[in-house]
Amino acid sequence: MSTSSMGTIVSTYVSALVLLSVLASVGSIVTYIIIVVANRAEPDPTGNRTSAIYHVGTAFIALWLEIAGVITIFVTLFNLIGAGSTTNFSTEVHPLGDSTIRGITIGLLLSIVGGYTALTHRVKAIELASYDEAEASPSKRVVRSYAAVVSFISVIVVVITLLAIVWSVLGLIAPGVYQTGARTGDIRVLLDAATVFAVFSWVFATHRRLMGVH
Repeated sequence: MSTSSMGTIVSTYVSALVLLSVLASVGSIVTYIIIVVANRAEPDPTGNRTSAIYHVGTAFIALWLEIAGVITIFVTLFNLIGAGSTTNFSTEVHPLGDSTIRGITIGLLLSIVGGYTALTHRVKAIELASYDEAEASPSKRVVRSYAAVVSFISVIVVVITLLAIVWSVLGLIAPGVYQTGARTGDIRVLLDAATVFAVFSWVFATHRRLMGVH
C-alpha cells in the first residue's frame, strides 16, 4: 500500500472521528437542555422519562447523519455540472467517476443508517410519551423539547441558506456586480443551497408537528 493511500485512509478516519466527536458533543448539549426543560426533579410516575431522553438523544444525533447523507448525495451530483469538459471518467487515481461513486455511496450509507436509526428511536420516544395520560407529563415534555430544538436549528439554517440562494441568483443575473465568479460555480452554489434549504424545511415541517404530541 502506497504512502498516499495510507494518508488518505488515515485522513478519512480522522475526519470520521472528528465528525463523531462533534455530533456526540452537540448531542450531549442538546440532551442536557432536554433534561433541564423536562425538569429532572419532577416526579415521573410512569418512569418513561429516562427512556424518552435516551431515544430522543439518539434520534437527534442520527438525524444529522441522515441530513449529511442526503445533502452529500445531491452535492456530489451537482459537482458533475461543468466537470465533464475538464475531467474524463477513467480508472486513474481519483478520477471523476470513482469520486462520484464514492460520494454517492457515503451519502446513501449515512442517509439509510442515520434515517432508520432516527426514525425508530423517534417513534419509540413518541410511543413512550403517548403512554402518559397527563398532557404535561415529563416524557411528553422531553419529546416536545427535542422537537423544539430541532425546529429552532432548522429555522436558523433555512434563513441563512435563503440568503445564500438570493445572493447566488443575484450573481447569476449580474456576475460582474456581485463578483461571484463563473456562472457554473454560481449554479452549483445555488443548487447546493437549494438542497440544504429543502432538506431543512422538510425537517422543520416534520418536527414542528411533534411539539403538539399528545
